[in-house]
Amino acid sequence: MWFHSKEKENVDLARKYEVLCGIEEEFLILDRDGTLIEAADNLMVKAAQLLEDNSDLLDSLRLRIRSLDAEPNPAQIEYVTLPLKPSQLEDAVKAGRKLLIDAGKKLDVKIFTQSLHPVQSDPHPIVGTHINVSVQKKENLMKSEELKAVHNYLWNMLPEIISLSANSPIYQGKKNNIATNRCANSTVLKPNGFAQIQIPEEKPALVPMQYYGRMRYQLKIGSGEDEFSKKVITNKRGERLVDLTPRGPFTNIQDDKDESPSRNRVEIRVIDVQHHLEDILDIAYLCCYSGLHAIDLANSGKMRRDPHHKENLDKAISKGANASFKRENGEYITFRDSLRQWIQETSQYGEILGVKIKNLPDTKFERKSIQEELGVEFQTRKIEKIRQQGNVYATVILNESRIVENDQGEKYKVTAGRPIQGELAVKYNLDYEEEDELVKSFRNIKITNMLNVQGLSIPLKLGDRVQSVQSRQESLLERLLGGFGF
Repeated sequence: MWFHSKEKENVDLARKYEVLCGIEEEFLILDRDGTLIEAADNLMVKAAQLLEDNSDLLDSLRLRIRSLDAEPNPAQIEYVTLPLKPSQLEDAVKAGRKLLIDAGKKLDVKIFTQSLHPVQSDPHPIVGTHINVSVQKKENLMKSEELKAVHNYLWNMLPEIISLSANSPIYQGKKNNIATNRCANSTVLKPNGFAQIQIPEEKPALVPMQYYGRMRYQLKIGSGEDEFSKKVITNKRGERLVDLTPRGPFTNIQDDKDESPSRNRVEIRVIDVQHHLEDILDIAYLCCYSGLHAIDLANSGKMRRDPHHKENLDKAISKGANASFKRENGEYITFRDSLRQWIQETSQYGEILGVKIKNLPDTKFERKSIQEELGVEFQTRKIEKIRQQGNVYATVILNESRIVENDQGEKYKVTAGRPIQGELAVKYNLDYEEEDELVKSFRNIKITNMLNVQGLSIPLKLGDRVQSVQSRQESLLERLLGGFGF
């Protein structure tokens, strides 16, 4: 391979190790019209009821799933598997997805398997898949040297991982020549560094640390010889919200300092949500293969750092499966050829782990699993253009009267021909495709503009005329100056 070389053979070494893998799949929740709905808390309530009513299901899930977790946006939800042997992952992923699907049916909502809603992510909410890999000698913990080796191996292969999973090309309704807009626009997938082991000196040392949101110091008097003194460092600030990171108490991540050493692992966070079960499993299996390969190399060879890592990351984010990567000799290799070589070099570890990659390198890319650009139907194209320019407050004259209904079901007649002041809004209705009871992709979108006035949403139609508009800033300034008598 490109970033390592073997000096001696030790084919039996990997058999002395075990690999555990955990998967976290985040999803967006959709209403029946294809729009985001803030239903995560209600979804958890329904999931809890399903488990309370079915003790066999509960007992089965306890062996596979750690939890359902809330995310920053109430239209997001995730399930988290336990750390499992790779051969147990398929059942766990099936169980986690099914629990969300069944709970969603109780609420009449849908689970959406893309990282971005094609029109309602700006850039948030954003969801993705996290894969956690730990590799340790059987009946032992993952030590610092092992944590470092697995991280650095996957760090070198991070452009391939991004290209392999990239499938979020639609951002705010349009294609923008970026293969994974999740990686491009996320604020919590910052590039991380190559790992080093930091061993405190046998003298007093000031160690920088985050404390209640502020940079403070800890005075280390002495470290001793314990394993905890060896910290795997990838960035000085101990940030964990990055593209790839070692986790656990053997790192300088403050959130992990009180965790059990059994939680030492490498977390891969750049993976776009995959619709097909086999695709996420293939990516997880390849990362597990690589974990054993990294340990083998740490004991029998040398691992080097990709000197073109930043350039290759940028190409992966932009081009996805069509990327080419620069190597140490200055030559380029296509992602597809790189992936084939990566699989070929690590396949022997699949036999040890008892799992086999199914759809890589070719089958995954033969089927159309990436969101295509949407067909868009505008009810009032000119008014939508005004709204997108930031002019959200408007005075509108309706071409014809219409009946509208408030949230309580009370109906009102809005008369045509007179100015009405309100806030411009938009209502989406999307046609979507389902597969395996999950929303796979969207086809068309209908955009209807609304004028929100005192609890009423008035649908706007062709012939309605915008008399004047204001941005939020202009409206605020007018109110502020008006309040002082100017």
